[in-house]
Amino acid sequence: MIQYLSVNQILYIHKRLIEKYGGAIGVRDEGLLKSAIIRPQMSVFGKDAYPSLYLKSAVIFYSIINNHPFFDGNKRTAFGAMHMMLLINGYDLVAQEKEAENFCLRVILDKIKENKIAEWIENHSKKNKSKK
Repeated sequence: MIQYLSVNQILYIHKRLIEKYGGAIGVRDEGLLKSAIIRPQMSVFGKDAYPSLYLKSAVIFYSIINNHPFFDGNKRTAFGAMHMMLLINGYDLVAQEKEAENFCLRVILDKIKENKIAEWIENHSKKNKSKK
């Protein structure tokens, strides 16, 4: 069963990243944040709208970047949330910091959609051997 992130977990990720890299801590629009968090859990006619962990992780990443719920650090928080979603479900992200940064910028500038983001995540993830 897939585990999902809570509002508090996302807020913690945001706070830690802002403390590390700078910017203003805080939520600009709580409704947009909640929308981004709920979206990976959606179903249509009883079936998961986003059936794979990679797609669910892509959706939370895409939603935070595009909803822009924070004053600062939306891209960093989106990437951190996607990474944490993978971690709590037994996967590690394998990407260098610069590669991850470039990917975030490409998502915005090239308007990359969830399916392509999910492909990138799948290609840059590996099963965590310590998780069963």
